[in-house]
Amino acid sequence: MSSLSSLKKRKRETKSLPAPSQPNGPDLISQLPDCILHSILSLFHVRDAARTSVLSSRWRHLWEAAPLRLFDDSFNPNNRSPYDDCYYHFVSDPWLDWSRNAVSSIFDSHHGPIESLRLSLFFSFQMDGFVKTSVQRGIRELNLVPFNFDRDPYKLPLSLLFCNTLHQLSLQNCTFPRALPPSIFPNLRELRLNCVSLADYLLPKCASLETLLISTSVEGPPVSISSPTLRKLVFERDIDLVSSPAELIIKDAPNLESLILEEEVTCRTKLKVLDAPKLQRLGFINTDVRAIQLGRTLIEQHQESSPPTFVVNVTPYGMNLLSSVKTLAIKIELFSDKKTIPIILKCFPCLENLDIMKYEGNGDEGYLNEGMWEEQGSLSFLDHLKTVIVKGFWGDQCDVELLRYLVVHGKVLQTITLLCSRHITKKFVDIKKRQICIENRASSNLALVFFRDTEENVHFSLWNDMICY
Repeated sequence: MSSLSSLKKRKRETKSLPAPSQPNGPDLISQLPDCILHSILSLFHVRDAARTSVLSSRWRHLWEAAPLRLFDDSFNPNNRSPYDDCYYHFVSDPWLDWSRNAVSSIFDSHHGPIESLRLSLFFSFQMDGFVKTSVQRGIRELNLVPFNFDRDPYKLPLSLLFCNTLHQLSLQNCTFPRALPPSIFPNLRELRLNCVSLADYLLPKCASLETLLISTSVEGPPVSISSPTLRKLVFERDIDLVSSPAELIIKDAPNLESLILEEEVTCRTKLKVLDAPKLQRLGFINTDVRAIQLGRTLIEQHQESSPPTFVVNVTPYGMNLLSSVKTLAIKIELFSDKKTIPIILKCFPCLENLDIMKYEGNGDEGYLNEGMWEEQGSLSFLDHLKTVIVKGFWGDQCDVELLRYLVVHGKVLQTITLLCSRHITKKFVDIKKRQICIENRASSNLALVFFRDTEENVHFSLWNDMICY
């Protein structure tokens, strides 16, 4: 009887449970407004978004009006790049023809706004139609890389210069029209140039530009920066080629806050920072610098002498001191005169954060001057310096003397982080602390921290994009 009652009880409980949803129940997603469905579709790969048009009559034309994000090289099934070592074998690859036809078909079928577009598989003479159509449909982010980037550059059409929806533009091997209107790119926030000549009169015509990234391997005339709105400038060179512009001149940048340089730039390009009153972050400055003008301080290398020597002069042009700079990164080369380090640091009296990257390898082969740091006295930046990070720390004499000077004179120094290029042991740490004279530190709050240096180390993340591992 008990088993029979239990069976009836379970049967009653089963009846009270809600019925499972049927596969042909109401389609709640399709009931959403078009604007929401358009936003959802814009997040899909264009191939998957287009496939939704076969779901039902409700979805048939939704994709055609959704914001389009199209990257012509994203159709590659094998993730092969047409710019790798097999470039010339890819020119007649069937995948290229298929991808080009796919992009053309998408432009013919899609009639909504274009959010972002990257063209890298088309020759220069094939790009005009896509660019002009993108401007008409309110393009916001545009990336143009002519497929024949080592041949004829792509000349930008005038219609692109007047596009008021464009916020981000990336160009490689493109040219601007010779005659420019008084104002171009009215709402452009970020401009990326790779192997593109930058005329002096170009930037002042961009009324909203805040970020400029220049990547070049072209050896040519000086690059002069004058922009009333620019806040961040990143300058790098092609690491596979030795060519670079003769000079980089920050001529008139009243709102520039960050000047980021690839670690070898100042070895081959003369840097002049003449007028940047709000500059807060600067680096890398290489100790094997060719010539650099920081405010009115001009440092030039005389390579005729052995070892090379540096001459410091005061020029009548530029700011007196770069007192606005709070964060500085320097690269110490192996065979460079270490006297350049205090010369550079003297130009930044209000420095708070100092990031140092050392040469690869161990040894004191650099031209170390005995007692060099003791001769400096207490430099003015030591009244403000709070953090120091050294990447590539070996603990050699050059490292020890620099850190001992900072420890003994850094009045408000809080943290010194050493990213070591060798295995860290307790014995090694104790020896280096004693050599650095940590017991004689000027700041009672100073902490000395040791880490094993790796490419993934987050402590140097501020500059990682500019480091050539």
